[in-house]
Amino acid sequence: MSEVKHRLLQYLQYKDLSQREFADTLGVSNAYIGAMRRSISDDKVRKIRHAFPDLNTDWLLYGEGDMLRQDTTLSVPAGRNGGSLIPLLPVDAFAGRLQDYSTGVGLADCEMIVSPVKGADYAIRVSGDSMEPKIHDGSTILIKRINDKAFIPWGNSMVIDSENGVLVKDVYPDEDNPHCIAAKSINPKYPTLSIPRNSIYGLYRILASIQVFGSI
Repeated sequence: MSEVKHRLLQYLQYKDLSQREFADTLGVSNAYIGAMRRSISDDKVRKIRHAFPDLNTDWLLYGEGDMLRQDTTLSVPAGRNGGSLIPLLPVDAFAGRLQDYSTGVGLADCEMIVSPVKGADYAIRVSGDSMEPKIHDGSTILIKRINDKAFIPWGNSMVIDSENGVLVKDVYPDEDNPHCIAAKSINPKYPTLSIPRNSIYGLYRILASIQVFGSI
């Protein structure tokens, strides 16, 4: 067994994740880990960094440092009234990319806020009025990544992390192109977008939208 494969299995055991769950999250075959002989390709490393931001990829690839990134271990303590602390990412919906965050910005660089709902991974601010009156310009939304390879809850408002930026839209199947999704605005002045599935880095379910949200 390669050292990289051995360390990856250590991490999955720590996270209580099966090899199938890991493969589904990355969008690879269930035999991916079993077939691993040496190391991990650069494109898969980028996906791992995005899907598992607490994993220290220097440790995974080279055995350097600790298994968990030190900046991510700060994201889990309880806040006031028992709420969890989550990072407010330094990107706005409709500008920037969560993918850039996961590979270039540490959680230590983020403002930490108290989430009033359980299960949220991150918070981001919304810029623009395309989802008015449901989600207001300047709102803070609390989001949780979903396994879009297994199931997409069609018809719901979601955060779409794509190569063209971060969008908040109602998500539907694209009836004209099965390789795309239809991203619809609530505000009728904005057109529906057809987004190629292969340009999407991740989909995030919106757990809550808060118009005024204080930090700690």
